[in-house]
Amino acid sequence: LAAASPALGFNHAPPQPLRLSQKGPTLSSKLARPPLYPMRPQPRRPLRVEMSSNGGAATTIATEQQDGGVVRGLACVLGGCLAHLILGTMYCWGNFLSYAPTSLLFFDGIARSGVTPDAIQVLPVALVALNLGMPIGAKLNKKVGPRLTTLIGCFFMVLGTYLASYTTRLLPFMFWYSVVSGLGVGLGYSTPMIAGWSWFPERKGLINGLTLFGFGFGAFIFNKVGTGLAEAGTPWGPMIRKISYMYAAVSFFGSLLIKARPPVEECEVGDAVAVVEEGGNDDDEFCEAPSAGFKEAITSKRFALLWAIGLMAFTPGLTILGIYKRFGMSNPAALIANDRLLSTIGGLGAITSGLGRIFWGNIVDKVGFQKGYNAQTLLQLLFMIALPLSINSPLLFGTSICSALSLYGGSIAMYVTCSAQTFGIKNAGEIYSVLFSALALASVVGAKLVISLLPKVGWTGIFGVLAGMCALNVGLLSLFKKEKQKRAPWE
Repeated sequence: LAAASPALGFNHAPPQPLRLSQKGPTLSSKLARPPLYPMRPQPRRPLRVEMSSNGGAATTIATEQQDGGVVRGLACVLGGCLAHLILGTMYCWGNFLSYAPTSLLFFDGIARSGVTPDAIQVLPVALVALNLGMPIGAKLNKKVGPRLTTLIGCFFMVLGTYLASYTTRLLPFMFWYSVVSGLGVGLGYSTPMIAGWSWFPERKGLINGLTLFGFGFGAFIFNKVGTGLAEAGTPWGPMIRKISYMYAAVSFFGSLLIKARPPVEECEVGDAVAVVEEGGNDDDEFCEAPSAGFKEAITSKRFALLWAIGLMAFTPGLTILGIYKRFGMSNPAALIANDRLLSTIGGLGAITSGLGRIFWGNIVDKVGFQKGYNAQTLLQLLFMIALPLSINSPLLFGTSICSALSLYGGSIAMYVTCSAQTFGIKNAGEIYSVLFSALALASVVGAKLVISLLPKVGWTGIFGVLAGMCALNVGLLSLFKKEKQKRAPWE
């Protein structure tokens, strides 16, 4: 399957004859076993053959590249990035919260000085709703395709944001802004990435990073937009409505660009895997790629370990995302206690979060999940230790926040890729929707952690707990590596 570009690491040179040296039967003899694998040659059907010996890297030979496949694939990735640009604005809440009216800060509508507002739970609830929407989106994607699924998700996300602007109390605001909007984000979250994989199957990490770049970069853009509108004197309700109009324009245009490549079917023949693209033939003679069944995956030890790894990896980043501004303003005498400075740092953090998704997504393609995630975890631990020491240094504080958010974004890109690599892509959407509950729980854990422990241990204690989670994750990654060395039933 040769749909790629040189920038993505693929070669457009004419296909060469297959020349592989290994022990045992030749590739041609393996493919010529009709009683076991009845595969008939079909005219003008692209063929990709992957050979691996003793667990080595696969060699890919592609024939009959489709004209325009690269351009169409890149357009699909661009559309996914634009859709995620809007879906990711849920992370603007850490900045928007500072402009919310007092009636939206507590459930009873009464302001309390020096008390953590109930509105800090808006983002965690949105992430829970996102998690509930993901399995629905995965099933919808199989029925109506990624374009319509993403459109529906973006519609509910925009609708929830728009209607939330008319509410004056926190509970109804959270219903629209957190629940309805969050469900919309969940519906459209994974479908652009799955569509992108269909065009560039060998670069899942990079495709995930490019798509999720929009998820982080959207917060940077609309943090600036929200701050600009608020400082210009725009009231809260009209400000949110104006932003929702922008959400609608960008997300709907991006959704229209998303289109999956015609599906492929893979046949495993000994150490070889033959992949034949469907070209209008409805025969059922071709086997599918080895993938875990939904129940088989979520009941496996690999899944349990990967879920725990996600919880420990996401909690520090999500907590920083929700409290960076509050922490910066906690000491009025500190050099970082400046609203515009903190908004700028938050925006830069959103950019680095997006860039981190691309960087670490590419890293996981090159060095693998284990090495990439260990490196990310150790770096995150260092920045959790550095943050409480940075309160009187805007440069150190900004570097720590941006780096922590970059590592958080990268952890998500690598996590999505590892899920597809571990369990296969046939049921990737449904499996990841359950795996993603680790992120939803991480947001709740982070918020509750701050509310319950901050009065007792202070900010230094909070960052110490987050650093401890990073240290624990190093051990979980070691256990996951040992489990991956065992052969899974679906492999």
